[in-house]
Amino acid sequence: MRNKAPKKKQKISSILKNNLFMIKKIARYTPDYFLFMILEGVIWGFINSVSAYYTFHLLNTVSKGRDFAYAVKIIALMALFYILAYMFDRWYWSVHNPILRQKLYLKLHEELFVKSRSLDLACFDDPEFYDDYVWAMNESHTRAIEVLEDTGKLINRIVASTTLISLLISIDPVIALILLISSAITVICNLIGNKVSFRYSKESNPLWRKNSYINRIYRLPDYAKELRISRANDLIMKEYEKNAGKIIEVDVKYGKKYFLLYGIGWNAAFNLTYSLILIYMIIMLGNGSLLIGGFAASATVVGKIRWMLTDLTERLTKYAKHSLYVEKYREFLRFTPHMKKGALPLPIFETLELRNVSFSYEFSAHPKYLFHDEDHVAQKKENENKDALKNVNLTIRAGEKIAIVGYNGAGKTTLIKLIMRLYDPTEGEILYNGINIKEFDTDEYRKMIGTVFQDFKIFATTVAENVMNGSYHATQDETTVLNALKAADFTEKLSDLADGIHTHLTREFNDKGTNLSGGEAQKVAIARVFAKDHTIVIMDEPSSALDPMAEYNLNQSILHNTDNKTVIFISHRLSTTRIADKIYMFDTGRLIEEGSHKKGRIN
Repeated sequence: MRNKAPKKKQKISSILKNNLFMIKKIARYTPDYFLFMILEGVIWGFINSVSAYYTFHLLNTVSKGRDFAYAVKIIALMALFYILAYMFDRWYWSVHNPILRQKLYLKLHEELFVKSRSLDLACFDDPEFYDDYVWAMNESHTRAIEVLEDTGKLINRIVASTTLISLLISIDPVIALILLISSAITVICNLIGNKVSFRYSKESNPLWRKNSYINRIYRLPDYAKELRISRANDLIMKEYEKNAGKIIEVDVKYGKKYFLLYGIGWNAAFNLTYSLILIYMIIMLGNGSLLIGGFAASATVVGKIRWMLTDLTERLTKYAKHSLYVEKYREFLRFTPHMKKGALPLPIFETLELRNVSFSYEFSAHPKYLFHDEDHVAQKKENENKDALKNVNLTIRAGEKIAIVGYNGAGKTTLIKLIMRLYDPTEGEILYNGINIKEFDTDEYRKMIGTVFQDFKIFATTVAENVMNGSYHATQDETTVLNALKAADFTEKLSDLADGIHTHLTREFNDKGTNLSGGEAQKVAIARVFAKDHTIVIMDEPSSALDPMAEYNLNQSILHNTDNKTVIFISHRLSTTRIADKIYMFDTGRLIEEGSHKKGRIN
């Protein structure tokens, strides 16, 4: 059970802080984007207001019988202003703005990628946290642009509205008062509408995430074979239809609310006030308070001010909506990993000891959802039956070849994740040379361990870059890559590749890329551990996709190339366990037996 903070109403101070936070971030990452948006807002503010003044003074000039040359002068000045202003506007939006947006996109996502990699792996086991992460990733760029562009338009509306309201007050203050009342009603409708929109996103996002997952199943080649040889399609389609129904229910639910707010409330206030203003102006025209030329100009000004004030209030109220999204984005950036890095230098490896280690995935939730102290004991008892590992004690010594065996779900892979410190034990401790691994720098500790997981991933890059698991430098890495592939028994396949180690893997981004078989891809993944000088090598089912002969060759190669290293195998196969100095057997999270083929079992 999670302890969540109660929902709080947004304060004006919070709205200001969140939006200023985003504006400052944009100004830091792309200062030219920030400055150009302000400049564009000022220019368009003058475009919108000057046009009203232009109409007003031109018609007054005609109605008062001024000379033709004076009217031509006004027209010429306005034509020059519009030509220059629209040239800047088109250049900015067509040429420069797309570049600035892309720069901002790259900076924001780079920050999120770095943050994502720093998060505890436990975070990604929590659906709600993962939803927040996906939301932050999807919304950061879009929301940043909306905040900045709304700020630019806000400047535009303030500049234009100030000049236009001054003009309107000079005509008649009553008209200005009616417009202000209309704007106040619009503000209320928009504030309510923004909250409704946020709740809609919150409720619909998990549904759209599931919809996206189903789309990926039919789009990615990984699922193509299973879809054609199994009945999974029926299950997936049923789930798709069910999820689509829920999306429709949410759309209908919030669609009714939008209609009441905007179709009735906002629409009535918007149009009734405009009608009242027109009636009032006709009365003025009838009693001689307003000339026909002034009436025509005023009608133009009123319509423009009415639109400007309405849009101004909409921009202001949108900041409350932006704030809700930015707060989630900030919350994600503020998150501090629960797993703390130590500072001790890593000594030469001698022993790795697991002492009374227990672990539960449910109990390893990140700090946002950690249990309060008073709930800890009761919750731990509730989770005891869900532990992936239970009171494990074992010691691995330098140079040993260790085999971890057991049925699926026995806790083997979980054990490896704890050894690599992807998770911390919920109880007990893991000691490196007698010192808790939490005391060492986590990155340095992980670097000394080379791991091939059973669910390894091949990246859409070259063979060489896959082996190096990162950047490949031909002058210094070529021999390393070739030796690593040889150790992984990939040499024969490599000779068939036209571009050798420079062959692109998968056809994700390259039509000439190569799709490897499961066994071939596994060998490339295994080559990664041979490409670096790791102290401990962990092989999670290293021969699961290989035939018996390839498995034998690989095992011999592993022994030859890890002669002085500590190797941990996870395997179901007897042939792999035979090369181990010691075997540990797990069942339902418990270490139930240990021994070796030479010495026999020890209970």
